[in-house]
Amino acid sequence: MNKYKILIDEDNTMVIDHPSMDGQKVTLHRIEAMKDFANVKKGAVGGWIEKEANLSQEGNCWIYDEAKQFDSSYRSGSACSYRNSMSFGNSIQEEDSIQTGYSIQKGYSVQSDHSIQVGYSVQEEDSIQTGYSIQKGYSVQAGKSIQEGDSIQIGHSIQA
Repeated sequence: MNKYKILIDEDNTMVIDHPSMDGQKVTLHRIEAMKDFANVKKGAVGGWIEKEANLSQEGNCWIYDEAKQFDSSYRSGSACSYRNSMSFGNSIQEEDSIQTGYSIQKGYSVQSDHSIQVGYSVQEEDSIQTGYSIQKGYSVQAGKSIQEGDSIQIGHSIQA
C-alpha cells in the first residue's frame, strides 16, 4: 500500500511561478497520507509536490504545511520539510534531515544525516550539508562547499 496519494482536484492544485526560470509555471498538488507512519495519521493532508518522483513512498519522509517540492528534487528516508520551505532543481533531502521556515534548497545540493536548514537560508549548486550541522538565518551555502559535523552557519554568512 502506498504511503500517500496526490490530490489532483482543483481545491488541492496550485500553479506557481518557477523561482529560477522566468516565465515558467509549475503545477503543484497536495498530498494525503494513506496510512499511519511516524507522527502522520491516515487522512492527514501534507504539503505540495509536482509529481510522485519528488517524495518517496518508503520510510517516514513527509512534506508538511505549505512546503513545496518540485522539478527533479527528491525526499527520502525520514527527511521532512515544514512551513514554507521549498526544494527544487535536482536537490536531494535524505536520512533524518529537516528543512523548515522559508528555506530554499536547489541545484544539485544534498542535505542528509541529522542536518537542519531553517529560516531564510539557501542551499544551492553542488553543496552538501550533513552530520548534525545547522544552517539558518539569511545564510547561503553554495558551490562545492561541505558543511558537516556539529557546525552552525548563521546570519548573513556565505559558504562557497
